[in-house]
Amino acid sequence: MPVFPVATLKSIIAGSSAIDVPSLHVTTRDDARAFAEAYGYDLRDPREAAQAASLRDEALDFLDEMLEVGDAIPPAVRGQEDVLELLLLASKPAHPHQRAVCALLRVMHTLAHCSSWFGDRYHSTIQRQVLSRFERFLSTGDDGRLRIDEVPLVRFEARARKERWSVALKLLHKPENVAADIFDYMGLRFVTHDRFDALLVIRALRLRNIIMFANVKPSRSRNTLFDLDRLEAYLLEHPDASLDTLRDAMEGWGPPPGDPQRNPYSDAAYHSVQFTCRQRIRVTDELGQRQHFFFPFEIQILDQASFERSREGFASHDEYKRRQVAAATRRVLPD
Repeated sequence: MPVFPVATLKSIIAGSSAIDVPSLHVTTRDDARAFAEAYGYDLRDPREAAQAASLRDEALDFLDEMLEVGDAIPPAVRGQEDVLELLLLASKPAHPHQRAVCALLRVMHTLAHCSSWFGDRYHSTIQRQVLSRFERFLSTGDDGRLRIDEVPLVRFEARARKERWSVALKLLHKPENVAADIFDYMGLRFVTHDRFDALLVIRALRLRNIIMFANVKPSRSRNTLFDLDRLEAYLLEHPDASLDTLRDAMEGWGPPPGDPQRNPYSDAAYHSVQFTCRQRIRVTDELGQRQHFFFPFEIQILDQASFERSREGFASHDEYKRRQVAAATRRVLPD
């Protein structure tokens, strides 16, 4: 090992990600076993060795099916079932298979971190408790239109649970590369007829205590739909304005000015409001004990025009996923 492996040092104190380290520094099988144990897998335990082997197999499937880079992983690497040998090969930059082994280990690491213990164990209970707060206020009027409270909706969608590979793909974009930073295992989407109705949806969620603003994670809030500074100035100037008056005033307003922080894999034409709530979930464990924990879920609100644009061209979900896959491929195989 060098006196100071700088890439590893940066991953500890400079905010770099472990999956961006170009090589490991493992020289013997004992070193490799100690490395694996410090990581969290005691490979002397047959159950944990089987779990590591399962991660390896899944990582190969991910590389083949999700990233479609199977040709970059030669048969000699595919056939290497000894995880300790993989760690040793990842420590030999001059070896012809080192690059492929590092790609495999990067994906194994990501998959190891893409589970949420609470989400995996209690996902049905979490889904039921979160959705119940919204469903009480969802109804279909005499005109056949779906509503939340009194606000008409074009559609309401609930994604019950983000699939494991989708979590892994998302983690491959994040410097932290750990599942604790994935906040949309469960997501809700409201599509409204216009921007003002989108604002009214947020108002209803707050007034009806469907969500609690104190439990919103501020760093996860995104707004490319409303000019909130302009809205605040208008309400200060017209404190007695009715909702109808405000609707008329906002009719010609555009999205917020500047370049608000957005998902780098989303198109600039995609306008929405997104924020992450946390709800306190109540479960009974296998011992009959009552347990409580906060669980995050994402809410997305957009008007019909933005929703239709998200289904077309550069802003479409397929294009979004293509950009994600391309970025993840560059991260796994940086050369």
